[in-house]
Amino acid sequence: MLVYTLTNNITGDVWVGTCKDSSDERFMQLQEAMALGIKAQIYKDLRDFGVENFTVEDYAVAHDREELKDIFDEAMDIHEGKSLVGVKTTLGKTSIANAAPLKSSTTRTRKATSSTTSTTKTKTVAVEKLATGRTGSAKKEKLIKEKLAEEKAAREAAKLKQVREQADEMAAIMARLDSRGSTANKGR
Repeated sequence: MLVYTLTNNITGDVWVGTCKDSSDERFMQLQEAMALGIKAQIYKDLRDFGVENFTVEDYAVAHDREELKDIFDEAMDIHEGKSLVGVKTTLGKTSIANAAPLKSSTTRTRKATSSTTSTTKTKTVAVEKLATGRTGSAKKEKLIKEKLAEEKAAREAAKLKQVREQADEMAAIMARLDSRGSTANKGR
């Protein structure tokens, strides 16, 4: 589990959020959700200031939910941040978005109704991926950042491998279709 920051480079506002393992993927999910017209301050800021004026950075990783909450609270305090927890990224069950869900909205969500209001918020249910969080040691921090970089590189390599496999599969399908077409034309 990962705590990340999303900084508005124009205003200096810092948004703090959590995700399973990739802050870049989560930022892409927020950008896709922005296009849906969901009313939330982060989407207004993304539209008003432009996505290119935001910087996403990994803050720290956590072993478990308790540590995730502590790290999240720390990031909120240090950056005087605005929380991304509970920000909707889909329109809901009755909308067209569910008929054709976004490709990046593959994370499981659960709905929680606030006791003070009748609004429903969507929270990401994340599975623990990396170990350790913020420490008092620069050496440990460096090791954590190196581990994050390794994990990110591994995810990127897996994605590239999947894309290559899909391209190879598509090429094989196209070759079979071409061969069927050429044999069908010979029979005429």
